[in-house]
Amino acid sequence: MDEINNPHDVYFRERFTRREIAQDFLRQQLPAELLEVVDLESLEISKDSYVSKELRASYSDLVYRLRWRVPDEADPTVPERADPAAAADLEDAAATLALHVYILFEHKSHPDYWVLLQLLRYIALQGDAYRKQHPEAKTLPPVYPLVLYHGQRLWRMPSDFHALIRPLPEALKPYVPQFRYALHDLSPRSDVEIKGDVLTRLVQLALRWIFSDQPLEHLERLIALIDQVADRDTALQILESLLRYYVQGTQRVEESDARRLLEQTAPGDPIMQTFIDRYIEQGREQGIEQGERKGEAKLLLRQMERKFGPTDARLRQQIQEADAETLLEWSDRILTAETPEAVFH
Repeated sequence: MDEINNPHDVYFRERFTRREIAQDFLRQQLPAELLEVVDLESLEISKDSYVSKELRASYSDLVYRLRWRVPDEADPTVPERADPAAAADLEDAAATLALHVYILFEHKSHPDYWVLLQLLRYIALQGDAYRKQHPEAKTLPPVYPLVLYHGQRLWRMPSDFHALIRPLPEALKPYVPQFRYALHDLSPRSDVEIKGDVLTRLVQLALRWIFSDQPLEHLERLIALIDQVADRDTALQILESLLRYYVQGTQRVEESDARRLLEQTAPGDPIMQTFIDRYIEQGREQGIEQGERKGEAKLLLRQMERKFGPTDARLRQQIQEADAETLLEWSDRILTAETPEAVFH
C-alpha cells in the first residue's frame, strides 16, 4: 500500500486500526439489527485498500471484516435448527463469510459530491478481490459503506446512488445500481453525539476539533481526557499521536505550544512524566539543532556574497531551507566553485 503523508490520513489510520477503538466505534455506529447477527469479537482489520494512487492525497479507506454470529442451538427463535442440513449451511457460512465494513474518510474542508461513485468503485474492487481469494465461491459477502466526515461545511451530498443519475425513467431504474451509505458526521456543525469509551470519544473529538479556530484550547481538553485512559502505555501512544496530529494538522499549533501544555500537565504518573520530560528534551534538542543549522546557512550566505556578490532570492531560500548535511557539502564546494550555480550542482 502506498505511503500516506497527509496528517489527517495518518492520524485516522493510526487510531482506527487499533482493535479496541474499531470494535467500540462499530458498536456505536452499526444498526442494532446488524449488531445482532455479527460477532464484533471476530473483527479483523484488513490491509487491503481500494483508493487509487491519484486519490491518496484526498481519501483514506479502511476495511473491517466481521464474521456472522453462529446461532445458539438452544435458541427457539431459529427455525433453521429444525433442519440439520440448513443448520450446517449456516455454520459453514458463519465460518467462511465476512461482512465487509468500509470506512471512507473525508478530511477536506468541503464535502465530496461523488463519494457514492467512489464507494461503488470500492465495492466492485472488493468483489474482485474476494473472487480471487475464493475462486470456488458463487456469491459475494455484503458490504456496509460507512463515511466518516469532519469537514467545516455542512454535508449535503446525495445519499443514494440513483440521485446521481439524471434522467432516470422508471423503466431504467431496475438496471441502474442502487445503494446508500451510512454517514457519521463529526463536523462541528453537526449535532451528532460522540459516544463510546474514552479512547473512541477522544479520537473522534480530535477529528471534530482539528479545524477549530482555537486548537490549543481543544488540545488541552484532549490531553486531559488522556489521563482517563487506564492503560498507561496506550495513553502514551495516544498522546504522542495526538500531539503530532495537532502540530502537523492544524498548522497553528507549534511544537513549543505543545510542550508548554505538557509542562502544565500534572497527572502524578511517573510513566507519563517521563514521557513529558522526554518530549520537552527532544524539543530543546530540535531547537539547538535548528539554531546550528541557521548559523551554518548564515555563514554560507556570507561566503557566497563575498565571492560572487549579492545572492538572488531563489538561492537564498534554497540555502535557508537546506538541512545541516547539505549545507556542509555546499560549504566545501564553494572553495572551488567558479559560479554560484556550481555550489549547488
